[in-house]
Amino acid sequence: MKTLRFWILSLICFIMFGIIVSTLSSSYFVTKKILVENSLEQNRVYSMKLAHMTDEVFSYMQSNLEARKSDVVKHLNDPKTVTNILQQLNISGENFNSLSVINDQGIAIATTPNIGIVGSKISSFGVKEAFARKEAFISKPYYAQTGRLLILITTPLFGDSGEYLGMLNGTVYLEEDNFIRDILAEHYSQDGSYVYVVDRDGTLIYHPNKTRIGESVESNLVVQKLLEEKDGAIQLENTLGTNFLAGYTYIEKSKWGVVSQTPFTSALKPLSGIMLTIFIFSLPFIIIFLVSAFYVSTKLASPLRKLAIYTLRDVDDQEEVIDVPTWYFEAKQLTMTIENYRKRQRETVENIKEISFTDPLTGLKNRRYADILFGKLFDQQTNFSIIMLDIDHFKQVNDKYGHIAGDDVLKFISIILKDLCSEQGECIRLGGEEFLVLLSKKDIKAAYILGEHIRMTIENSVPPIQTKLTVSLGVGEYKCGETQTQFMNRIDLALYEAKAKGRNNTVIAKLG
Repeated sequence: MKTLRFWILSLICFIMFGIIVSTLSSSYFVTKKILVENSLEQNRVYSMKLAHMTDEVFSYMQSNLEARKSDVVKHLNDPKTVTNILQQLNISGENFNSLSVINDQGIAIATTPNIGIVGSKISSFGVKEAFARKEAFISKPYYAQTGRLLILITTPLFGDSGEYLGMLNGTVYLEEDNFIRDILAEHYSQDGSYVYVVDRDGTLIYHPNKTRIGESVESNLVVQKLLEEKDGAIQLENTLGTNFLAGYTYIEKSKWGVVSQTPFTSALKPLSGIMLTIFIFSLPFIIIFLVSAFYVSTKLASPLRKLAIYTLRDVDDQEEVIDVPTWYFEAKQLTMTIENYRKRQRETVENIKEISFTDPLTGLKNRRYADILFGKLFDQQTNFSIIMLDIDHFKQVNDKYGHIAGDDVLKFISIILKDLCSEQGECIRLGGEEFLVLLSKKDIKAAYILGEHIRMTIENSVPPIQTKLTVSLGVGEYKCGETQTQFMNRIDLALYEAKAKGRNNTVIAKLG
C-alpha cells in the first residue's frame, strides 16, 4: 500500500509538472508571438527603408534629367553635342543603364551608350506613353525595341514658345545590373529572407531569382495590398506555397511596391534555443523545489507514519509515551487521541487481566493466575515453597448452614490468609475450599512455621457460623529438576496425610 509521503510527493510532482508545462507552453506561445511580431515589424520597417532609398534614387534621377534638359534643348539640332551631354549625365547620374533623346517625330537623335537605335523611329510602349502624356513620369516595365525589359524615366523637352520638342529619357534594364539590384541584392539572407519589387500591375521588377523578373504575382495577398497603395506587414503564403512573414511599402513616385519577407520557419528558428535556455535556467529551481518537496513531505508524513506503525504494535509492547513529533495541529490531535486511547486500552487490558486472575468471591488470585505463576517459576528453576490448605469438613458447613454461610467461611479464610501472608507471598484460591500460599525464596522451614501459624490462627478465630473451623495443610519446597506435576503431587500427598492424621495438621511433603 502506498504511503502518505508517496501521495504527497506524487501530488507535488503532478502540480509542479503542470506548472512547468503551463509555464513552458505559455512561454512558447508568447515567445512565438513576439518573434512573429518582431519579424513582421522588422520586415515592415526594412521595406519602408528600401522604398525610401529607391524613391530617393528616382527623385535624384529625375532631378538629373531636369537639370540637363535645357542644355539638350539648346543643342537639339547638334547630335554630337547632345551625345556629349548624355555621356556627362550618365557619368554623373550613375544609376541609368542608358540615356537617349527622342525628337517630336519619335526619332532617336542621340544615345549613350550606343545601342544602335540612333536615327530609328522609336515606337515602344514607354515612348508612346511619353508622347501621349508629355510630362515627366516613370513608366511601367516593358520590352523595348532592343529586346530588353526596362523602365523609362522621362522628362519632356519644350521650346521657348512652349512647343513640344521631344523627350530626354533614362532607362533601367531590369534583367541586367541596375541601381535597383545594387540597392536590394545585398539584402538577401542565408535564412531565406529576401526582398522583391513589383510594379503598379503586380509584375516582378526585381527578384533575387532573375528568371522570375517580369512574372505576374498579382494573386499574392501582399501584392494585392500594394496595388491598393497600402503599407504594412502580414503573415501569408506566397505564390509558391511557402509561408512568409512580410513587410510591404508602396512607393508613391514610381507606384511600385517593395516587399521584405522572411520564411515563417526561419523567424521561429530561435524559438527552440530560447525554450532550452528557459528550461536550463529553470532547472536549478526545479531541483531545489523537488528537494524541498521531498523534505517537506517527509516532515509532514513522519508523524502520521510513526503513529500508523505504533498502532500496529500490541498493547503490551507499547511504550508509556508516544515519541512522535507533533509540529502541526492534525498530528498533535491524532497523537493525543491515540495516546488517550492507548491508556484506556491498557487500563482495560489490566482490568481484564485482573478480573481473569482474581477469584470473584474471595478477591484472592485464582487457579489461572497460579498456572501462569508456576510456569514462570518452573522455567526459571527458582527455589520456592508452597502451602496448600483445605478447610476441614467444609461440605458439612454447606449442608448445615447453607451455601451463603459457606461463602462467608471462604471469605473469612481469605481475610486471614491476606493478613498473614500478603507481605510474604501470593495467596491463591485453587477452587472450592482449597487454598494455596506461594512463598518465593522461602525454604521449607519458613513455610512450615507460616503454615502452623495459619492453622492455629484459624483454629483460634471465631468464624461467621459460630462453630469452630480447622484446616489441614501440606507444605513443600521445590527442588531443582522436579516437574510441576511431580512437585504438586508431593504437596497433594502431604495434604492427604494431614487429613488422614485426623485433620487440623500441617505435614511437610516428603522428597520422592
